[in-house]
Amino acid sequence: MSPPNTDTPPPSLPAPLWAPLKIPEFRLLYAALFITMMGGWMNGIGCSWLMTELDGSAVMLGLVQASFTLPGVILSLPAGVLADTIERRRFILVMSIVMMAVSINLAVLAALNWVGPWLLLAHTLAMGSIFALQGPAMLSIIQDIVRRDLLPQALTLNSISLNVGRSVGPVIAGVLISGFGAAAAFFVNSIGYAALGAVFGRKRKGEMRQPSRDTFMQSLWNGLRFAMTERRFRGMLIRLLLFLSCASALLALMPLVAKDMLGGGPGTFGTLVTWVGIGSVIAAFGRGRLTSKITPDMHVHISVVIAAAAYIGLSQATTLEQACAAAFFYGLAWTDATVTYQVATQLSLPASMRGRGASLFIMTFGAGMMIGGLIWGTVADISGMRTALVWSGVGTFVLNVLTAGFTLRYSEAVTDE
Repeated sequence: MSPPNTDTPPPSLPAPLWAPLKIPEFRLLYAALFITMMGGWMNGIGCSWLMTELDGSAVMLGLVQASFTLPGVILSLPAGVLADTIERRRFILVMSIVMMAVSINLAVLAALNWVGPWLLLAHTLAMGSIFALQGPAMLSIIQDIVRRDLLPQALTLNSISLNVGRSVGPVIAGVLISGFGAAAAFFVNSIGYAALGAVFGRKRKGEMRQPSRDTFMQSLWNGLRFAMTERRFRGMLIRLLLFLSCASALLALMPLVAKDMLGGGPGTFGTLVTWVGIGSVIAAFGRGRLTSKITPDMHVHISVVIAAAAYIGLSQATTLEQACAAAFFYGLAWTDATVTYQVATQLSLPASMRGRGASLFIMTFGAGMMIGGLIWGTVADISGMRTALVWSGVGTFVLNVLTAGFTLRYSEAVTDE
């Protein structure tokens, strides 16, 4: 992999959104990630819907999300150390092959009706573990390829591909699950990781390696110390964690919103997720124009108000059209806020801490999603879905007010000391 271009000074005006696609390496990686994300969304919908058929409890559904995200809490920091010390391309290749094998295994078991709730959770836990190990290396490679001033555009493009997958994937997944069962969605996920593996399996000259004089444990401790001593970065992570603990509730509960509140099936679930994705794509395209006009903190404040309103609106929905409208505005808010958090944290990192910093972001993101899934799944079981939606919206707003003192502004340049 060619060395990063770090000497080019940033332009005086923000570069266009599509500027990173002029870099051949990023273009190829972006295409592979798009295919993988499409399959990943279909896989997630397949797992969630299969769990509603195996066990209709909101707690068990929350455990599906928790099993995807728990490994991010446990494995992300060690994975970040690996991302800072080994050949990232080769590591991602190995992880892609393992993920493909797990997806094929789940597809076969589901097709034979040999999957129970706990076996499904074992597979989602394995998938979450692989994703957690792979994530820091993937984010670090993006930073290796693009200049610092193009990183916001690259991450926004990444969000667009994620949310186009969120928009299109559920529609395809709904059709496949309705016609062939959840096994079809799991099989498509394996194809996505085969595509990613093919990209990183190509031989390239000038492979970048990140040597380190520290031992694994020293590097691990340095990452933790960075998070504890860098006040601004620590504040960003705390604010992100509390935001996700409430704002992520809909992502965990959406299958039950479709099934219990709206009386629908996989198609209804897919339609709701699609409208979240449509809102997300529009937010990703629109936030570039707003970035030069409003601060990162204002991005999040506006998004939180919209998200809270979307939660309350959804809690009152009685038709699919009303629910889709709320899902659309939720997608707008979710993407603008999460991309803002990701850009702020990544641009606050020195080059030597990229992998570990990315892992701390992923770890915090996973913890917030896991907490949100468990808390609001329990609230929905005890007090009802509509009550859970209302209070998750209220919580999103209140926690944002309480953490507003943790700024998301980042320095124009961060250097290694």
